[in-house]
Amino acid sequence: MSFEVILTRTQETPVVSKNGKREAGTLGQLVVVSEGGEEVYSCYTMENAGTPTDESGKDKPIIARNYTLHWTDSSVCVPPEYRNKGAHGRHRAIWLHDPNNAKFANRRIMIHIGNDAIDSLGCILLGKGYNKETGKLTNSTQATLEFYQLCERYGIENFTLSIKDNA
Repeated sequence: MSFEVILTRTQETPVVSKNGKREAGTLGQLVVVSEGGEEVYSCYTMENAGTPTDESGKDKPIIARNYTLHWTDSSVCVPPEYRNKGAHGRHRAIWLHDPNNAKFANRRIMIHIGNDAIDSLGCILLGKGYNKETGKLTNSTQATLEFYQLCERYGIENFTLSIKDNA
């Protein structure tokens, strides 16, 4: 069974301030659809605001296109169930690859826990809700856990991520 993960960018979020940094984000909606067309999961997403790029070391969103998902070892914030489960005590996280550009992997874009654009560091954050007043995702740990478990249950190799710009 294969699944399409569709991330639709919907709007720019208000600027948030934390630890001396100020950043706006890009809010999105993530929907997982089975090969039969059934929606099996959905949540909110948060990325950095700005012009999408493939360039590494930038706090910018990635280019809208199709990506494959892979497990990797990382230090990003993941649900407790995935902490210290990788090699050398590192965390187990979901890593995006561009199947048409091997160099994209150097950007190390992950799907992980966080509440606002400052937390994203160029990656994709998941949340169960979105607070318009604060510009932050809510219940990120729960949303990330549910998505990770879905990928684990059905095999991460069976998931393809499509990013679409609507914002």
